[in-house]
Amino acid sequence: MDTMLAGRFHLDSKKFAVEEVPIPVPGPGEVLIEVKAAGVCLSDVHLLDGSLVPLFATSDTVTVGHEVSGVIHTLGPDLRRGL
Repeated sequence: MDTMLAGRFHLDSKKFAVEEVPIPVPGPGEVLIEVKAAGVCLSDVHLLDGSLVPLFATSDTVTVGHEVSGVIHTLGPDLRRGL
């Protein structure tokens, strides 16, 4: 299984760590982006300092960093190259 590094915040322990995680597989209508640069968003800062609580967390770990720039690596099913 291929892996990547991700910044992860553990809600239960309030600890941040860079961890090795599986590379996601894009689903229908999705793309996988190879990140070339990422910024720190203020919502990430608020999550880490405890002033923001994620309302829709599906686990006790949140991957931070949603402001990225990169290139399309993989197209999900039902997508094709071009416009």
